[in-house]
Amino acid sequence: MKKILIVEDDRVIQKIVIEILNHHFPEFHLLGAVSFVSEALEVIEKEAPDLLILDISLPDGTAFDLLRKIGFYNFKVVFMSGHEAFFEEAIQFSAVGFVKKPFESSDLVLAIDKACDAIDETDYHYKIEILLTNANLPAASQMVVFPTDDFNKAVSLSSILFGEAVAGGCIMHTDMGKQLFVPRPLRHYEQLFGNYGFMRCHPLYVVNLRKIESLDANNTAVWLDNGMQIPLEPRKYEIIKKRYYEIVP
Repeated sequence: MKKILIVEDDRVIQKIVIEILNHHFPEFHLLGAVSFVSEALEVIEKEAPDLLILDISLPDGTAFDLLRKIGFYNFKVVFMSGHEAFFEEAIQFSAVGFVKKPFESSDLVLAIDKACDAIDETDYHYKIEILLTNANLPAASQMVVFPTDDFNKAVSLSSILFGEAVAGGCIMHTDMGKQLFVPRPLRHYEQLFGNYGFMRCHPLYVVNLRKIESLDANNTAVWLDNGMQIPLEPRKYEIIKKRYYEIVP
């Protein structure tokens, strides 16, 4: 029987999560709920849970502090957060489970289901290592884990030139000349990268504004600093130009 531990200091949230687990996941053994990093360490060492429902901010540290203190772990994590936007994006960049508080029951159920699917994932530790690295970096320098068909691939956000929508997902083009097919829609990354200088310049393209060299005089193309050209929807010209000058010195 798989074991779940809740690490959350808000008693109301604890109760809500317990009710959701009892109702939707009766096949799991609930180890209980703890409020501190120190308490979580003790339970993890003693009980070896398969899954943590883990709040980012705790009274004696963060979720990242907890993970760094564990020498070896063989569990998956669903992170919860109320307002720590920077940490939220670090988690989402790392492609691990996450729900934002306050959450709907269905949000947590879906996140737990995904975590359960990942229990036998061989490179899950790779995702967590990327997450712990990202937690110490400014967002523009963070690594993004892309779930490809064969394996998870980490790419620096700053190295991405543009994303291209294609059948079955999207292709990420990097300044190293590499193309990475990702079986997720481009709109997912348009939203995820929106705060870091990425904009949709065409129905099929999302561009990194920091990689733009110039805009075509006829408002139909974007020239990138590596010499590549991608389409520009004419009606996007002014807003792309405005945003470019806002973020590029």
